[in-house]
Amino acid sequence: MLDSDRSVVNGWVRRDLAGTGRQVSVAQRRRPGSRRVTQSDVARAANVSTAIVSTVINGKSDAIRVSEQTRERVWQAVRDLHYTPNIAAQSLAGGRNRIIGAFTYQRMFPWESRDFYYEFLLGIEEEAEAVAHHLLLFTGAKNESGERSIFSRDANLLRLADGAILVGGRVDSEELAKLSADGYPFVMIGRHDDVGPQVSWVAADYTAGTDAVVEELYGLGHRRLLYVASGRSLETLAERRAGFAAACARHRLGPKRARMVAFGAANPDLPRVPVAAGEAAVLAAAREAGATAVIAESSYVAHRVYETARAQGVGVPGELSVVGLGDHGDRENVLSPDPALTLLRTPSREIGAAAVRMLLRLLDAPDGGPEQEFIACELTAGRTVGRPSAV
Repeated sequence: MLDSDRSVVNGWVRRDLAGTGRQVSVAQRRRPGSRRVTQSDVARAANVSTAIVSTVINGKSDAIRVSEQTRERVWQAVRDLHYTPNIAAQSLAGGRNRIIGAFTYQRMFPWESRDFYYEFLLGIEEEAEAVAHHLLLFTGAKNESGERSIFSRDANLLRLADGAILVGGRVDSEELAKLSADGYPFVMIGRHDDVGPQVSWVAADYTAGTDAVVEELYGLGHRRLLYVASGRSLETLAERRAGFAAACARHRLGPKRARMVAFGAANPDLPRVPVAAGEAAVLAAAREAGATAVIAESSYVAHRVYETARAQGVGVPGELSVVGLGDHGDRENVLSPDPALTLLRTPSREIGAAAVRMLLRLLDAPDGGPEQEFIACELTAGRTVGRPSAV
């Protein structure tokens, strides 16, 4: 375009629209410190109404019918003016800004690949990108005790996003009850019955997964099992124990054939269960019970039992099969176990992706009520499970 094709009036450039013989108004590039370009500026430059600009920029195809030529004129004005939407203003106005929030009560977001919750966050990010949404991590707010908080002076800080996904084992039940009462859409990673039935969540189906592990072992000929419980009390661990109990009851494996020990320390939820102080004690308990398979709630513990068995010359899986039931968010005990170890895999990425899809459903149908969804676990094809040698 030649200089003769344009003129400057009150800071606006009038220029010919290529191939049309018409002129449009285009603002000169904004200098640092000058006012923010608005949709009104875009409308003036494209010679259309602000309603048309809003329809084009926000993708509201059902609001106003806009021709392709007009859409291109609007987008050309957006590019010429270097316009960026005011996302905060969109949110305050009650519109969808295509931002999904992620929040955790953990002290740090799961940045490291070894962190139990890292794969969940990857699944959230991948699915958000697949559905053309941005992902915003909320990290700054803290309460009077220095703990992460959703609220600051009673204001919900997550409202910058359309809705949010909560990641991590730690929760504040009072805050979440308030968040739910306020009608803010959110989905939790993991089942949290203590928060109440009004909360939406996506969780691994550890009950069915553990049941399937026992079913696999029983099918291979194992009739005496040793279950190694954690010393901790978590809903996900209770689900594993429920799956073990259900499968053993179905196959009539009573307490003499399906025994249990608590690893490392007594478990307050299992007061009658004896303690196995370490890996060697677990193997001794297995020998005493005549168990041909050890099922450990924690894959970390299963890994240690497997290594100790090898060091003692115990044949795995001929003399003893070993299975781990995944990990449960203990940062100190998360590791990459030997690939030979047979594990019940937590479908972390799948859960993260499902949480995004659930959140979008809640946004599309705000009066539809809460949702809860279990995602099936998968038994990996390791080399520590086989037929007992006596069979």
